[in-house]
Amino acid sequence: MRAATYRVQLHAGFTFDDAAAVAGYLADLGVSHLYCSPVLQAAPGSTHGYDVTDPSRLNDELGGADGYARLTRSLAAAGLRQVLDIVPNHMALAGRHNAWWWDVLENGPSSPYARYFDIDWDPPQRKLTATVLMPVLGGQYGRVLEAGELTVARQGGSFIVRYYDHEAPLSPRTLDGLLASAARRAGSAELAELATAHGELPHAILTEPAAVTERHWGKEKLRERLAELCREQPAVAGAIDAEVSALNADADALDELLERQNYRLAYWVTGAEELSYRRFFNIETLAGLRIEDGDVFADTHRLILRLIAGGTADGLRIDHVDGLADPEGYLVRLQEATGGCYVVVEKILAAGEQLPGWPV
Repeated sequence: MRAATYRVQLHAGFTFDDAAAVAGYLADLGVSHLYCSPVLQAAPGSTHGYDVTDPSRLNDELGGADGYARLTRSLAAAGLRQVLDIVPNHMALAGRHNAWWWDVLENGPSSPYARYFDIDWDPPQRKLTATVLMPVLGGQYGRVLEAGELTVARQGGSFIVRYYDHEAPLSPRTLDGLLASAARRAGSAELAELATAHGELPHAILTEPAAVTERHWGKEKLRERLAELCREQPAVAGAIDAEVSALNADADALDELLERQNYRLAYWVTGAEELSYRRFFNIETLAGLRIEDGDVFADTHRLILRLIAGGTADGLRIDHVDGLADPEGYLVRLQEATGGCYVVVEKILAAGEQLPGWPV
């Protein structure tokens, strides 16, 4: 029986179809398994795939589900099987491309995904209580603010703050003042009503299921209503955008709004001392996952387990299992979930060794 793997590095320049095209050649070499770099949705332009943003989808840049199906058929025709590379330790932040992280920034501790990431919501730095530190600024916060490098923008019924390529959502509950000012400018009773409703959403620190459900249901309905109002009444949209422009020109007012968010924008060097979430080593765009949580394990592995169960893949290579809180427990759970598929791990730390990626 042949037992030889051949690894391929997938990216936009070498997709599922490109890998499929060499299946016959690999078979002729005596290869038994194609070992693919991560196939799940990664950050835009990723050249390696280890910066996963959505574990529920096959990577669109590689060809998506259709391209992967073609690869699988080509491998089967050549008599080859697959080994897949997975990343349980971390995810890429990547702004809105990571819907889980975007929701955490928007909703703080009340996000359904707040416990998915290794975030300390009650750190020693009291200013970071119930807040995620975002050390992405190229200079001190005050200087960046005064220089006008932080700007708010409206996108339909949503609002974001932008710093060059970095974006973060504004908490819907904090939009009450801006929308109330726009309502007065436009003379719109309907917008005034929406402003009040935004301010009455449950606070992000309320994590009881009823409050979380009310906040999430309410904010989405308000987002839809506001977007519809802006489409139907250009004068209202113009008034809101005028208030946004005035806000961007007033550093004090913008600072007041940013102070109400579920994150704190900061100079990048502060990440070494004040970071409130686990990174992958010191990479600011990779955040640690709490894979020891059953829900997190299920949501990050659902697609991979389906591929294993369907006979698409025979084995898994686990990236940085040593970064997990409980490597052995994870591997036992994975073996049970896959029915005992072949698993390769990079390495296991000796007892007492420090796990990588934690702030020091």
